[in-house]
Amino acid sequence: MSFKKVTLSILTIILILVILGSFAVAVEAKTKVKVMSWWDFTKHESLIGLKAAFEQKNPDLEIEWGRIGGSEYADKMLTIIAGGGEVPDVMMLAMDQVPVYASKGAIIALDKYMTESYKNSLYPVVLDAVKFNGNYYAAARDVTSKVMYLNKKLFDEAKVPYPSENWSWDDFRKISKQLTKGDSQWGFYFPKYADGFDHWLRLNGGGMVTRDGKSLLAMPESIEALQFFQDMIVKDKSIPTESQAKQFGTSDVSSMLAGKCAMQAGGLSKSLDLINAKIEYLIRPLPVPTGKKPLSVAFINTWTIPKGAKNPDLSWRVVEFFSGNDGQKIVLDTNMGLPASKGVDLSAFLQKHPDNKYLVDSLAISVPFSAPMYCSDFFRLMQTEFDLMWLGQRSVKDAVSAVEKAAPNVLSGKK
Repeated sequence: MSFKKVTLSILTIILILVILGSFAVAVEAKTKVKVMSWWDFTKHESLIGLKAAFEQKNPDLEIEWGRIGGSEYADKMLTIIAGGGEVPDVMMLAMDQVPVYASKGAIIALDKYMTESYKNSLYPVVLDAVKFNGNYYAAARDVTSKVMYLNKKLFDEAKVPYPSENWSWDDFRKISKQLTKGDSQWGFYFPKYADGFDHWLRLNGGGMVTRDGKSLLAMPESIEALQFFQDMIVKDKSIPTESQAKQFGTSDVSSMLAGKCAMQAGGLSKSLDLINAKIEYLIRPLPVPTGKKPLSVAFINTWTIPKGAKNPDLSWRVVEFFSGNDGQKIVLDTNMGLPASKGVDLSAFLQKHPDNKYLVDSLAISVPFSAPMYCSDFFRLMQTEFDLMWLGQRSVKDAVSAVEKAAPNVLSGKK
């Protein structure tokens, strides 16, 4: 082999190595952005889709998921942010935790990032839900606005006509009794925690608690709503007790998936549960008490930027994408929840099921779930005092009085 050929071979090898080295540097140049969640990101279709779509549009960034599962998430993340570990760049947070984190300085205000066009792109209930003390501290992951789901088969078997979209509480109660069969089937079920009945109190003009931490349970409208549902459990026996419902599984939707509950209020994710269980369903707006206006209550799960994030500007790129049109389209398509952004194309969603229009309509009449500071403590108090009430072993007024007695201290953080 000639010297010239050897030289060319060496130069070729060097050139290849340089190219490979440059490629390796380019790959390494991607900046990782760590996003914390309580979901299993290896299996959750929504998170997988969000990561892929974001990285396609942001080739310089790579999302690295982190996870803390279960009920420990909120407390553990506070510990990490306070100095107990590596602070992520973005974190998932339920809306009822946003006031707690914001008051502790654990998440940063997003006002400087939220342009007017961004804010105008969102449904009003979303902006209302993520605000604390005049500042925006979170962006929507998805929206869960409540509608009523009906098991079509159970209605058909009982020869009960499907309710109209303008049905009343009287209609609802009558239908629930018609669909009840002793201790083997019930017309309706709701879980006996705050998110399971806040919307019913609000529909009647009452509520559980104000955004600034004042109990609303003593309002006549709240007591009337609580009495209505206690009567459905105790007198009509058209709503199962918790022990009756839990015999079919620990999930809130278990009794409906078992074909033992004909109606249940819920958000978009319930559609996926019913589809997977091969249950043919209908959707209707929540029934309205006579003389009241239609209303729904929305729970917003969020994305936030924790204090101590390495580069909040990069964090916002993730948050903005996840909560914007592209990210929210993925949210809708994977049944994660309703979109927070008004710009999401809903045409395919509306074609999937004729009643999906009621889910979309609910966004316009939704108010945020009650989530003041210390709401978690207040909800635990309420659940404890209401347990016997739902069984008919305590009057509504006595249960409410017990909560009201302790509420001022609990809602001011004194417990």
